[in-house]
Amino acid sequence: MDYWKYYINSILADRNVEDVAIIGLFDNQCVWAAKPGGLLAAISPQEVGLIVGQDWKTFLVTGITVAGKKCSVIRDNLLVDEDNVMDVRSKGSDSRSICIGKTPKALIFLLGKKGVHGGALNQKVHDMIVGMKV
Repeated sequence: MDYWKYYINSILADRNVEDVAIIGLFDNQCVWAAKPGGLLAAISPQEVGLIVGQDWKTFLVTGITVAGKKCSVIRDNLLVDEDNVMDVRSKGSDSRSICIGKTPKALIFLLGKKGVHGGALNQKVHDMIVGMKV
């Protein structure tokens, strides 16, 4: 769908964003739109299930994976009304900030460019959530 292509391109125009994916919460939790060839296009339904599931204690202690990359949860307000955002950080030598936002029908994943603070991504995701609710 051309709409998604333009939407993804407009998100990637932000100088802080390296990669983006929008994942449906229903219908097999599949990727609706993503940067072509990007890391986040590989997010699995199992990863989505853990992120939106009820077993928070496990992933807060052991971390989560996003598109197969091990991550630490920095702040989890994904299920908190009026916030709906989780900040995570990938592990390893190429550590990056990742922000996950939740709308009623989808999850939004943003991967920051190297050196970008998670706060910049957090604000971008909040703006996107508001835009998708309209």
